[in-house]
Order: sequence, then structure tokens, then C-alpha cells
Amino acid sequence: MRAEVNYVRRWDTVVALIFLPLACFISYRLVSILVMNFVGDSGNPSVGLQGWLLFGFALTWAMLFACWRAVIGRRQKAIPAIWLALGMELGFLAILCCAYLMKLASRDLFTFLLFGSLVSLPGSWLLSCAVLCPMQSCRLIPRDSRILVIGSKVCAKEVIRAIRNANEEHEILGCLDPDAALVGTKVEGADILGLADILPQYLFAHPVDLVVFALPLELVPNAKAMIDAAVELGVPVAVISNCLAQGIHSGLGTRDAFLESLLGRPAVILSNVPRKITYLAIKRLLDLIISAVSLVLLSPLLLVTAVLVKLTSPHGPVFYPWKVLGRNGRPFVGYKFRTMVPNADELKQQLLQQNEMQGPVFKMQNDPRVTPLGRFLRRYSLDELPQLYSVLKGDMSLVGPRPPAKAEADQFQFWQRRKLSVTPGITCLWQVNGRSNIKSFDEWARLDLEYISNASLRLDLEILAKTIPVVILGRGAH
Repeated sequence: MRAEVNYVRRWDTVVALIFLPLACFISYRLVSILVMNFVGDSGNPSVGLQGWLLFGFALTWAMLFACWRAVIGRRQKAIPAIWLALGMELGFLAILCCAYLMKLASRDLFTFLLFGSLVSLPGSWLLSCAVLCPMQSCRLIPRDSRILVIGSKVCAKEVIRAIRNANEEHEILGCLDPDAALVGTKVEGADILGLADILPQYLFAHPVDLVVFALPLELVPNAKAMIDAAVELGVPVAVISNCLAQGIHSGLGTRDAFLESLLGRPAVILSNVPRKITYLAIKRLLDLIISAVSLVLLSPLLLVTAVLVKLTSPHGPVFYPWKVLGRNGRPFVGYKFRTMVPNADELKQQLLQQNEMQGPVFKMQNDPRVTPLGRFLRRYSLDELPQLYSVLKGDMSLVGPRPPAKAEADQFQFWQRRKLSVTPGITCLWQVNGRSNIKSFDEWARLDLEYISNASLRLDLEILAKTIPVVILGRGAH
């Protein structure tokens, strides 16, 4: 994890340093156009040697920003890069204004550097989003992970302190310990929630991104079975102590276990979610580009649909807040165009006996709650277009298992819970292999797990290509 964090930080600094010369060049051209079109002069502004000296000062200022951020990053947790950049930007603007007022900079030079400064901040932020967001998304352990620690002794205390001192936004959920006498007490401010053997039940009921075993594994009864259960759910497990690491490695296979630095300590990371960093980075980049472009191009259709929803059903909201679970069970709110009557959730209880899907998900072909316009929107999946915003935010992906509601996930069988181990998506194998025509949730879950095990850029593109005719022809939708 530390290697991933350092990799992202290095790229963040490189982006900040690279964009400053680009911003100054853009500024130089903008000032040239400004002078010619509005002032009436011809040629480029007279920045001369003085301008490039101040440009050198700006570059030095950016380097100081990078160093300052590196120092602050070690001492203080979770300072957003945008606030650090804004602070440096305001400081530079203050010095620039003082130089102009003291007649140390000409009008052209002041305009040149002012434009460059104003271009630099939003530009570097956009470039960082384009470059760093895909890198962040490919991390096995997200920067805002919810971490559960197994153990309470010296090693566990060191791990908890390291988590809190890391320049990340991790949340310590608490600890589990084999010693029943310690349950209900605290270790380094973290609650000991229960015995270690409740780990599978805890993972099933709570969103957890990482389990850290911070004690010798021989002290944990049935440690191998508990680790297997966590891995089956798709939750990564980090074993700090190497007492049984070799045995676990042999039992799970080399693809599922790898050695990595975790919070400054060597650890064996175990996970059955394929770790394809390049694929995940490209996948996130495509999500950003396609969702952003689609939202812009489809904005007239989105507007017309919103108006029609309001006109045909004026007593309810345009959008339905879709409260579902994302990666590792983390809740989020997505949005769809409302296709049902306003009190649809209350009426659902009266229709449960008519559920046509075998399993926890409710599906009904002639659902009386659906409005006439809603039936049309559902047939051609137009109600799901607002989910592109969730893709842009990173809560969802274009391709991935459909996110379940918490009430549905609570009814999953243990093996089905692995659906939550990856970022959910708008379309997946279920959508292109029959959708609502598939009446067994077990079959739906098997298709999702098949996708998780074989996920690749080629498979994603194939699913997207197959989704287009399915949507246009309205196959399997109701």
C-alpha cells in the first residue's frame, strides 16, 4: 500500500510542476491576443528578461509547494491537495500584486503572470483528475479505507498508530481479539468489538475495505478458516505477522497472495479480486471520459425526459434517490429518472408475493406501480441515464455488477456477497444475457462473479458493445 501511495504522490507533484510552464505559455498567448484585439498594439507583450526571471521565481514557488506538501503530508493527516494548492496560489498572487504596486513589474508582466496564475490552479486540478483519479481507483486498498484490526497487543497498537499517522483518510472500525476478557475495552482509542471468531459475521454485516491481522496467527483459533471467509467475500486481508504466512500462501496460490509494505511493515496481502493495475487505471479513465462526454451530449435528452416525468407525474420528484451499496458494501446514493408512482416503496410490501425473481431481488413484469411514461423509459433504459453522474463521481463504473439495496444484500447467501468486492456498474453480463428474463438470482450472481474473475478491458468493451443493441431493442426490460 505504501508503494501505491508514494507512486500517486510522486505523480501528483510531477503534474503540479509540469503544468506551471504550460500555464505560463497559455498565459503568454492569451495576453498576446488581449493586447492585439483590445489594446490595439501588435506583437507579443513585452515581458522580456524580467518576465522570465519572475517565471523562474514562479517555478521555484511551485517546487517549494511540492516540498511543503511533502513535509505537511508526514505531519498532518488528510490535507486536501486542492487547499494546499490554493494557499500557494494566493501567496503567489499577493507577492505579484505587491511587485506591481511597488512598480517592480510592468502592466504587461503583471497581466502575463496574473493570467498564468489563474490558469494554473484549475488547469493543474483538471490534469490531476485526468491522471491521478485512474491511479487512485486502481489501488487495492483505497485511500479512505475502512480498516478492521485483529489483535490488541503491541503490534496492533503500532498498526493503529501508523494508520492514524498516515497521510490518508482511513477509518479504524475497531478491533477483534481472541481474548474474551478484552471485549468492550479500548486499544489506542479503538473499540474492541468482539471475539476474533465473529469476523465472517462482521464482514457480512458491515462495509469493510481491509482486515489487518496484527498478531501471530497461531493465537487465533481457526485463523485459516476466517481468512478464507474474508477472501471469499472479496475483502483483502493483510497479515502483518509472518508466522503462518507461508502456509496461507501455499493454500491460496501465488495469484492470491503477495508481499507488500503496509504502513511501513512487511505484510502478506491476500485477495481473490484480480489485481490488474493497468486495466483498472484505463477502466477509470474511460469511465471519466465516456460519462463526461455522454452527459454533455445527452443533456437535451436528459432535460426533455425530466420535463416529461414532471408533467406526467407532477406530485413526485423527477429523480428517484437510489440508495444502494457500492464496493465492499459502502453505501451511496445514485439517481434514476422516477418511473413509478411517488409511494412505490410503500406499495412494494403488498406485491412481494408476486415477485417473479427467485431470490432477494424484486422483479415483476407488469408492475402496477410503474407509470405509462416510466414503462417506456424502462424499456429503453432511459431511466438509468442519470447514473452516468455516479460513474463520473466514481461511485459506479460503466461496466460492473449492479449495486444492490442494503435490504437485498442482507439476504444474500455468503458466496453471493462477493458481488460487492468491486465497483458496481451500469451494465454487466446479466444485462446482455437476458436481464429480467433470467428468473434466478443465483444465475445472476454467477454471471457477476464470472465477470469479476475474468474482468479485462476486452471484456468490458465487449459488454458495452453488446449493451447497445440490447438497449435499442429493449430486450429483457420491464
